[in-house]
Amino acid sequence: MKLLGSALLGVLCCACASLVDAQQTPPATQPDSVPTFRAQTRVVLVDVIVSDGKGQFVPDLKAEDFTVKEDGKPQRISGFTLYRYQTPRTLPPMQLPANQYTNFSQQEPGGAVTILLLDLLNTPQLEQIYARKAMMNFLRHLPPGQRVGLYVLSERPRLVQGFTSSSNVLIAVGNSLGPDVSLRGPKATGTLADPVTQSLSESFGVNQSLVSPSESLGPSGGGASSFAAITSDNRFHLTLATLNALARAVSGYSGRKNLIWLSGNFPLRLDQEFVTNNRAGFGGHFLPEVRETAALLAASQVAVYPVDVKGLGVASDTFAMEDLARETGGRSFSGTNAIDEALLQGLKEGSDYYTLAYSPENHNWNDQYRKLDVKVAMKGVKLTFRRGYYALKEKAFTGDEAAKALATAMQPLTPASTMLLIKAQVLPPDGEHKMVRIDYAVDSHDIGFSDTTDQKKHAAVDFMSVARDGDFKVAGYSTDTVEADFLPPVYKQIMQTGFPHHQELDLKPGKYTLRLGVIDRGSQKIGTVDVPITIAAIAAPAATK
Repeated sequence: MKLLGSALLGVLCCACASLVDAQQTPPATQPDSVPTFRAQTRVVLVDVIVSDGKGQFVPDLKAEDFTVKEDGKPQRISGFTLYRYQTPRTLPPMQLPANQYTNFSQQEPGGAVTILLLDLLNTPQLEQIYARKAMMNFLRHLPPGQRVGLYVLSERPRLVQGFTSSSNVLIAVGNSLGPDVSLRGPKATGTLADPVTQSLSESFGVNQSLVSPSESLGPSGGGASSFAAITSDNRFHLTLATLNALARAVSGYSGRKNLIWLSGNFPLRLDQEFVTNNRAGFGGHFLPEVRETAALLAASQVAVYPVDVKGLGVASDTFAMEDLARETGGRSFSGTNAIDEALLQGLKEGSDYYTLAYSPENHNWNDQYRKLDVKVAMKGVKLTFRRGYYALKEKAFTGDEAAKALATAMQPLTPASTMLLIKAQVLPPDGEHKMVRIDYAVDSHDIGFSDTTDQKKHAAVDFMSVARDGDFKVAGYSTDTVEADFLPPVYKQIMQTGFPHHQELDLKPGKYTLRLGVIDRGSQKIGTVDVPITIAAIAAPAATK
């Protein structure tokens, strides 16, 4: 994703709303230099860690020292970046005008972004004790300046703590997790009984259930009983959905991201040969979903570090762990009781690396797996990189697919998605307006416009706003689909100022969290942002004598 440009920051969302009207009344004259097509070049990014015989990072290599092959054929390296860890400096908070919000990720330069995933869904009850202990040891020994977010995978996945470099905050949040991960959270979301999901079903023409992965698992108990209560297929499905949500959430952060996954069991493999030849088990019949997950992890530059929490002396099936690490460019840790040291080692390895970029010579995007190989002109070194990717077709979401993806992203406690950059202005009711007014400006560079036969630009973008109270109950919502053909001058202006939309909500007095969500059907990208809002009671007019 591209950084939030000054043009997008400086434009009021309500001003952008006038662009929609401009489609209907074209100007008398049109500029000569208007774009008639949008060139798209697919670029593959490969993060490479180069270590010497002592395990130390080798920092002095150039682009010409590397060779990249895809399915055995050399590729021309078009981009090259060296990343070295530096203690991040504290950046001042982003200053936005009053009532304006964004999901832009203000990231300290030089800092690694790490997701610590505590997996209770795939970990038996006894082993969960080791997982919690490992997590707390890791947080207590976290090097200064490292940005870490904490996420719990259970029958109801949730973001526990967003990215922060404060060890004290992370430790406090970790200690607040009870034996059953009893942080306050929603008891039921995403079923067709939920008015939000029902609205998605009606607005987007969905003909099948939009039950979220967590709700499809049935009335299971707390995290301690999840492993025994939930079938392997359901655990597999929810694990995929969680990894997808995490990949979308961190996409807006630049560079490589470390996913340190604490679990007693890893129900997923990404290599093509295994999943296609084992459809009867181990999630093989979820092959399209596996491809999607692998593609999202690759696009968001997520490297997985699986950590077996069973510790020393306990037999483990390490094939899945090694596969996850190999296919994403991470490293697996098992057979050791010093889990906290393994975690810190994974954190260190993901902070110094090279990023190589190339445009594949093979333009046949047929959903097939492509093998990657990277060599360097130096002896005695070890290279760590992801070993392949799925060349998925570029195809737009259908209404059903968009509705399901957006329904998942709109659930409370799901991390905000940053694949699609949003800026929004949210105005509460006042003396002249009874409704909450929402004006969007979405970064148009990440929207998949298509060309029409009359040289216009076509886009289909879904917008949704959901207000929830302190108990996570839905207090109001709005859903819209904007599907339009834009004249060249309007398209040019939208590319500069953002894709606009306006919504209104009717809310009673009280405090709410408003989640705004946007999904572009063309690029399949999602953006969400959370907005705290207080609706004040409007005093009744004084009686006249």
